[in-house]
Amino acid sequence: MSDFIQPSLNLDLKQDASLSDFRGDGFLPVLNAIRELGLGNLRELFIIGAYGYGKTHLAAAIYRHYTQTYKKSAISLSLGDMIDNDGDASALVGLEMFDLIIIDDLHLIHRSREWQEGLFHLINRVREQNKQIVFLANNPARELEIGLLDLVTRLSLAPTFRLPTNEDIDDRKALLNSILKRKNWRLPEPIFEFMIDSGPRNAGDMIQVLDHISPLLTHLSRVQVPKKTIDEAKSIIERETFLLEISDHKIDN
Repeated sequence: MSDFIQPSLNLDLKQDASLSDFRGDGFLPVLNAIRELGLGNLRELFIIGAYGYGKTHLAAAIYRHYTQTYKKSAISLSLGDMIDNDGDASALVGLEMFDLIIIDDLHLIHRSREWQEGLFHLINRVREQNKQIVFLANNPARELEIGLLDLVTRLSLAPTFRLPTNEDIDDRKALLNSILKRKNWRLPEPIFEFMIDSGPRNAGDMIQVLDHISPLLTHLSRVQVPKKTIDEAKSIIERETFLLEISDHKIDN
C-alpha cells in the first residue's frame, strides 16, 4: 500500500478541516461510515447534502482523516471547474493508483457525457483494484441529471448517507462549540447566540465567518464587551453569511 499523499487536483483543501467539526447526533451515521471506510470495511460511500450543508468541508476532513490517521494515499477532486477545463475527462485516468478517491460536487457531472463515461470506467477500475471512493452530491444518485444509466446504477450501489440540515438548535450549538474549542477561541454569549440564530449552518462556513471576526476576538474576550464591538461582530456575521449563501447557490448549479 502506498504511503504517497497527493493533494487535490482542484479542491482547495482546508488544512484545518477535521471530523471533530461535525458534532451532533445527526452526523453520527455518516461519521461512523467514514471510520468504517478508513478501517477498510467499506469500499464506497455516497454522501448527500444540499448547498450550504458542509459537503466540501467534510470532503477536506475525510481527506485529512484518511491520510493522517491511516497513512494511506488519497486524492480529492471538485468537479465544477474541472469539467469545464478538461473536456475529455483525462484527469480521471490513473486515479485508481490512490487508496481513496474523493469526488465532491458530483451532481455537476450532468454537464459532460465524457465525464460520465470517464467516471463509470474509473469506478470499474477502482473496484477491480480493491481501492475506495467517496462521492458527495446534492441528491441521491437516481435523482441526479445523469444520462448514462450504467453510471447511475454504479453510483446507486454505494452505501448512501444524508447530512443533517442543522436546523436542530442543539446540533448547531454542539457544532459551534466544537469549532471554538479546537481553535481555542471564546465568544461572549450575545455573539454566540447570534451565530446560532443568524449565522451559517455548516462547519466550513462557520469557520469562515469566525475568521472574519477574529480581529475582534481580543475585545470579545473581555468580561465587559462594548456594545459597539458586539454590534460590529453581528454585522460581519450577517454580511458574510449572506455572501456565503449567494456563493453556495452559484456553485451548486
